[in-house]
Amino acid sequence: MPGFTRALIALAMTAFLACGEEPGQSSSAIPERSESTDARAATAPREEAPKQWTLKEVAKRLTDGGLVVTDSGRAAIRHSFLAVEGRLMRVSGSDLQVFIYPDPASRKADSDRIDTTRVAPPDAIIDWVATPHLIASGNLVAIHLTPNARLAERVRLILEAWHAGS
Repeated sequence: MPGFTRALIALAMTAFLACGEEPGQSSSAIPERSESTDARAATAPREEAPKQWTLKEVAKRLTDGGLVVTDSGRAAIRHSFLAVEGRLMRVSGSDLQVFIYPDPASRKADSDRIDTTRVAPPDAIIDWVATPHLIASGNLVAIHLTPNARLAERVRLILEAWHAGS
């Protein structure tokens, strides 16, 4: 058995020395890329482009953010200054009007025409039932009606975070 053990130790030392390291030392150098590494990198899944909003995704994100979604958008809502029909959601006791566009460019065409302070076109006056807060993120426009500034900020941060930087 001692001969077998010596042979294993010799084999291990040869392997370490072949790598340019001695036993007990670690290399701080970055290993060179091999063809097989390049092939694995080429077939590795790449990060996807941001996904499109859906009502289900809005409800999921808000719920995951600790808010209570009691109605996930069954009631339809329409505004003359928005090209798409929206859905009314109840979020932590407030109304959230959600408008899903086919793509971010068509959403931007509508949301860029809205006065963000009044949440209305410049030539319109809307008598909202509560303080309106405009949220634009990816292919989504949301109008959050709540007097609670902390809740409004929380909803805005949750909905804008998914498309931050895009």
